[in-house]
Amino acid sequence: AAMATGRAALYDEPKTVLYFDMAVGGEAAALGLGLLLLGHGTSTELSRAALAELVAYAHDTAHEKIIRALGLSAGLIVAGCEEQAEPVIEQLARDRDPILRYGGMFAIALAYAGTSHNAATRRLLHVAVSDVSDDVRRAAVMSLGLVLFRDPEKVPKLVALLAESFNPHVRYGVCLALGFACAGSGDNDAMALLE
Repeated sequence: AAMATGRAALYDEPKTVLYFDMAVGGEAAALGLGLLLLGHGTSTELSRAALAELVAYAHDTAHEKIIRALGLSAGLIVAGCEEQAEPVIEQLARDRDPILRYGGMFAIALAYAGTSHNAATRRLLHVAVSDVSDDVRRAAVMSLGLVLFRDPEKVPKLVALLAESFNPHVRYGVCLALGFACAGSGDNDAMALLE
């Protein structure tokens, strides 16, 4: 109900639930915080503090569900922020924890959604072929579809080689990237790759 409002009065309650450190409730609270601050990036004191708290707590909790939700939540906070999101993206994408790197891929996707930004596309392609975590590689390929959804004709050519990957996680990412970017287009190249 308060999505993207950034209302400080609503921040503490989900944060309290998050700090109970219960997997399911913590996951929901983390996502709720991201939705509350959707697109605020580092423009407000609350969103800057939230980003720092969420990443710090991701290193403190042992619950994978909560860590994954915290990474995605950071991505939601930087949605649409493009270059202003780079410090957050850099922090998440270089983290030792693959779950936070996974969140970093979605931070790129959300910060640059629909922009066809060359540097974001190159970075996602690099991670798609180089990260040691299958989850991170899959997220990077999926994120290509979100960054390029306004240029759907580019996506089939871009992911064609990845579609032939030995890695099923990468192939999974290709299918979703094509779905995100080419939805409703009836693109023949996308259909051929999916088949």
